[in-house]
Amino acid sequence: MDHELGDRIHSPQTGKDLNSWRKALGLRQRELAEVLGLNHHTISRAERAKGDRLKREVFVAVQLLQHRLVHGEIDLSPIFKKRSPLGRPRKKV
Repeated sequence: MDHELGDRIHSPQTGKDLNSWRKALGLRQRELAEVLGLNHHTISRAERAKGDRLKREVFVAVQLLQHRLVHGEIDLSPIFKKRSPLGRPRKKV
């Protein structure tokens, strides 16, 4: 993704948009909250308000993260490397 100055980056506007965007990045709510510097409850509440516009603090934080991602200023790979699996551990057979 090569964006020139002045190109519009489409930020999530609603909770539904935020949920889709987060999943497209492959992040869990807690991980996104950590990257944005917000509480994970804030992300959860924002996503549950499906049709409502995002609160300003979430919207601005997401815009800043998008900018940093587009310009290569942030790398999300360490998040994926330290991630523990979800769910119960599988039984060894």
